Amino acid sequence: MPANIEDKGLENFFGGWHWIISPTGPVTIDFSTVNYIAPYGVTLFAAYYLFLKETKRKHARIKYSGSSVAGGYLQKSGFLELVEQGTDSLKSEYGDDERIVKLVRIRTSKEIPKFANDVMTILAIDDVEVAGAIKYSLIELLRNVIQHSFSAIGGVAMAQYFPKSGLVEICVADCGLGIKDTLKQSYPEIDKDIKAVKFATQPHVSRTFGATLYDSMKDNAGLGLFFIKQITSLASGRFFLGSGNALANIWGDKDGEQQKTYKVARNSGWPGTFAYLQLRKDSIAEFDQILQSCRHVAAEARKYPNELALDFIFEIPDIEDLYIISVSTFEEDVEKAAEIRDTEIIPRINSGSMVVIDFSSVSFATQSFVHALIYKVIRDGQQLGSTLSVANCSSSTREAVMAVAAYAKIHPDG
Repeated sequence: MPANIEDKGLENFFGGWHWIISPTGPVTIDFSTVNYIAPYGVTLFAAYYLFLKETKRKHARIKYSGSSVAGGYLQKSGFLELVEQGTDSLKSEYGDDERIVKLVRIRTSKEIPKFANDVMTILAIDDVEVAGAIKYSLIELLRNVIQHSFSAIGGVAMAQYFPKSGLVEICVADCGLGIKDTLKQSYPEIDKDIKAVKFATQPHVSRTFGATLYDSMKDNAGLGLFFIKQITSLASGRFFLGSGNALANIWGDKDGEQQKTYKVARNSGWPGTFAYLQLRKDSIAEFDQILQSCRHVAAEARKYPNELALDFIFEIPDIEDLYIISVSTFEEDVEKAAEIRDTEIIPRINSGSMVVIDFSSVSFATQSFVHALIYKVIRDGQQLGSTLSVANCSSSTREAVMAVAAYAKIHPDG
């Protein structure tokens, strides 16, 4: 185990930790040398323990130090209670300044409202709007586990509120099919976990997922997770979505602008799906305004699918078979942009490859240049939502890209 399994270290933990999916013998989960463990850590390890015991039918045991802070948190979080291990002589340094909703299993839809209400009672957040946003997000996360994961162990969930900092953390994990296998029967082009996670955080808007299919997907993970992503961004929070070997990290900056990165695990990845939501009480606006904004964007997805399928990312992910177009090498060369569009971008998207158009070192791109580079890509983007990303845009370049996308809708003939 790492000495510290911290909130800020989630991406590194996900990228480097090896979850043994099919152990050949008994398994010991050893927390003896752990100094600190975040809520996502106890949630994932609780789900993993149940997965080993009930799905893989393996003998598993927990080892921990009763005198450590981490050992105390295993008790305080309900981890030891959930795995039915003794809790004698455990040190606890957690006081009244942390309010923890203990780990619990959610296996049926009827259990969701009760758990959500229990969470809100224990968190004791007086602000009705803040409480509404948190409760809505929690219910959406749990509903996705029940409706889409096909997890034999159900889902494992917990929440923690830190009144001093105003931070609320909610984690839900399952060991089910994963997003890719849930979607691939309807969308065979989603053949990688990274494509699935990328798609699930958008409102199903590329032409492949047109109006008819969109109607049938209203209750699917895509729209629910999209709402959570919007709430998080507007509230300057952070939302992690992990499935298989892919992790999306989405947050809102100080201006409420959405930022996003992707991470691919070097090892096996997580055997299912997990979501980790962080919200700050003081940053949550009025909930009715947030929902109105979310519903407006979801409705616009039917009218402007390719525009809203555009995936703007904060940095280029380190993944295999990713084709990167470095715009700085042909900046404002309209003829070269059109050539690269026809000979590189479109053929690779049509073949199912993931493409990133990288605007690093480009302070401003004219609308004419952007039009030459991606107008036809957006207009004909059959797999736009799962294959194409735009990286490292300045605000003005992002506006130019969005303007070209809108023009592609109004003037489909060019």
